[in-house]
Amino acid sequence: MNRLTWFAAAAGFAMVMSGCTAPDDPSVADDEAALNGAQDPPGARVFHAKGGGHQGGGGSPLLTWHGGPVLHTNSTEAIFWGTEWSSASFQGDKVTGLDTWFGGLDKSSFATTSTEYGDGSGNVTSSSSYMGHVFDNSAAPRKAIQVSDAVAEACKITNNNPVPNAVYFLYTSTGAGHVSYCAWHSAGTCSNGAHVQVAYMPNLDGIAGCDPQDDTGLHSQGLSALVNVTSHEWSEAISDPSLNAWYDAGGQENGDKCAWSFHNDVHVGGSAWKVQMEWSNAAYNAGTGYANLSGQNGCIQGN
Repeated sequence: MNRLTWFAAAAGFAMVMSGCTAPDDPSVADDEAALNGAQDPPGARVFHAKGGGHQGGGGSPLLTWHGGPVLHTNSTEAIFWGTEWSSASFQGDKVTGLDTWFGGLDKSSFATTSTEYGDGSGNVTSSSSYMGHVFDNSAAPRKAIQVSDAVAEACKITNNNPVPNAVYFLYTSTGAGHVSYCAWHSAGTCSNGAHVQVAYMPNLDGIAGCDPQDDTGLHSQGLSALVNVTSHEWSEAISDPSLNAWYDAGGQENGDKCAWSFHNDVHVGGSAWKVQMEWSNAAYNAGTGYANLSGQNGCIQGN
């Protein structure tokens, strides 16, 4: 059964497509010109490639709560979209590797990096349930998708019945060489009013700007890049699922503030991974965190 999904982060005013609404976020500036004329999708929290965007958090040290919900527990699903995914050579270790990553998140040390963030009814926990992966063997779009495309597809594939606390990660066979970002997350509403969280992950094979330069020797470049950006989007999607919860004065979420800042490898699912650190207000205030690219000592690898 084909099921699709996407990556972005909710926002303030809605766009409409195929009976689904996708929020657009006025706090996310659409001023980063992508390669070949493409631009950052409105209504998405974008993870820029190395050297792009506002990585490191600028001069805004602390995340603040803006009244929106967090995901106290979360579920994840990986959707592989595109005819190329039927090829074993294209798949390589990416599908099995992402299964390992998602399947190992529950109660892991890495999953504790966002547990200080909460809403009026509780905090994020380290509980994460993996629903597995699915393939959509139809042709993937040949250019980057918009939030409205992702919302419409997610609602269609889930029959307008997405799991409320799930983040649906859409891995397309389309490469990221035509945009200036590595991934994005967002949220939207199906025609029946069901809310859905999504993330968009283009193929990162050979994309230097999205390569963490994994030194473990355990994974292909393409898998290593996907897992690093997946860790970024997952951390943001559970602490700021509708783009109205936790971010700093510059609009940066916990993943953004520590983008491309690494410390030790982490162990998830029985394997070592090179993934970025995540921002912690508590570590910054206590002086126990590691520096991001702006020299702010609030990044942590796990608790």
